Amino acid sequence: MSITIAADMHLLCNLFNISYQKIANDYQGMSVDEIMQAEAAQGNTAAANFDSTVLSDPSKLIELFKLTDTGNKYAILNNMSGHDLDELLPLLQQDDLVQGLNFFTKDKLLSMTESLPKDQMLKLVGQMFSQDQVMQYLPEDQLNNMLQSTDMDKQQEIKYLQTVKPEVLALMLQNTTGQPIDGTQNTELEAQTGQSTTGNQNSLVTSTTGLAGQPHYDGAAIINQIANLPDNKFQEAMLSMPKQNKRDFLLLLANENPKLNSAVDSHAYADMINQRKDKNDIVKAAYVLDQNQLVKMDSKLPKDLTAVVLTQLDTNKFADKLMAGFKNILREIIAG
Repeated sequence: MSITIAADMHLLCNLFNISYQKIANDYQGMSVDEIMQAEAAQGNTAAANFDSTVLSDPSKLIELFKLTDTGNKYAILNNMSGHDLDELLPLLQQDDLVQGLNFFTKDKLLSMTESLPKDQMLKLVGQMFSQDQVMQYLPEDQLNNMLQSTDMDKQQEIKYLQTVKPEVLALMLQNTTGQPIDGTQNTELEAQTGQSTTGNQNSLVTSTTGLAGQPHYDGAAIINQIANLPDNKFQEAMLSMPKQNKRDFLLLLANENPKLNSAVDSHAYADMINQRKDKNDIVKAAYVLDQNQLVKMDSKLPKDLTAVVLTQLDTNKFADKLMAGFKNILREIIAG
């Protein structure tokens, strides 16, 4: 199938010593190839050397076949195979690759983002959400994934347990051991005087003043007990933390150790994006993705749309590629 592109006939005349009158009268309706053959037969040596003059000179190729014209580019690209188009995609600028994502539906974009390598997914999520928002939007099973991550540092957990309310710590310890915490209530006298009336030296209740009947726990003592639990019980205590406390606790941990975000399943991140962002938000955030990932995504477009995206290819690079690997395409152009 021939590719029809209007050549710059004035340039053709100048390059090959052909009068414009001859082009208009004798060669009207003829292809560039037919004109060159006719001229060569008449002894025009410049025309006989057409290949070396034009097909080997990118600047002349661009001028003669008006390759700066988007329509001309598309006509050529649309005649290439899907494989050839995919080979050209890495030559595009990052911005052009991102713009190509606009041709996908939101559902397709979500599907592709879910398949991204985790480090790329985290870049995308980090562009659209703050760490605090991530913690608030993740379901509890994903928070638990973070707590059970191999990137979790137990000493870091113990450090930040100091930010958890003592009554929550007491609940965590009790849930894990199954044993009630000693002296978990202040008496009326304690509430009034601030003096402990219990003789239990191991009590986890402080002697601070508080409302009658309400416990006051020694947070440091409870943390010490939790820290000394066997590893499986320690993790059980962490997992038993109430959900909102868990979110606040993990926010501190993840801010110090962002690797913990890798423990979240990609489908959970995709769900978060789907529920709170529209297609334009996804496309705008995609600028943070590595170029090779954008190339993979754009390569999933139908062939005609891939050709549209590639019309943004730098014209000089396009001409170089045509000369280097697509002489057959150039032959079709001059034969058109």
